[in-house]
Amino acid sequence: MRNINRNKYHELNQLLWDMHQKFIEPKLALELYEKRWGYVNQDKLIDEEKKLISRLTDAYGNGFFMPAVN
Repeated sequence: MRNINRNKYHELNQLLWDMHQKFIEPKLALELYEKRWGYVNQDKLIDEEKKLISRLTDAYGNGFFMPAVN
């Protein structure tokens, strides 16, 4: 899987508030989705971003999305 353009995914972009690179490694994207899930506005997730999370989960999470609990 190629590096991800953060500007294509609104919620991912919001999670990367402390990073400045335009492209992010897929494994890191999954880690941040999981660690910072409490900050994701799930109502703003569009289908394309939901599909991204699903692909990341399959590729790097062995099919398990494990969000941090607040």
